Amino acid sequence: MCLGSPAVVLSVEYDKMIATVDYGDGIPRSVLIGISSDRIKKGDLVIVHAGVIISKTSEEDILEQIKFFEEILAEDAAGVSSIYKTLLEKSRLLKNEQV
Repeated sequence: MCLGSPAVVLSVEYDKMIATVDYGDGIPRSVLIGISSDRIKKGDLVIVHAGVIISKTSEEDILEQIKFFEEILAEDAAGVSSIYKTLLEKSRLLKNEQV
């Protein structure tokens, strides 16, 4: 089993198969694009494992994870929830920039 971290795509260099992502902490990081069938774009929510994008995810999945953490961790979920909510906000903003 591998654990991946959710991130939002800030930019993509298709020719190099590299994307710049933010894990919700405001620090841009370069990762490899490990999915070939699903072309990613700016604003997409993705799962990154060991510096490689392994899948796309959806806003609904992120909301579901927030709910899970809040149910399991109660008031201790605030830190995790805020990171996930930041990802959603950034994703929405980046997608709106493209319209």
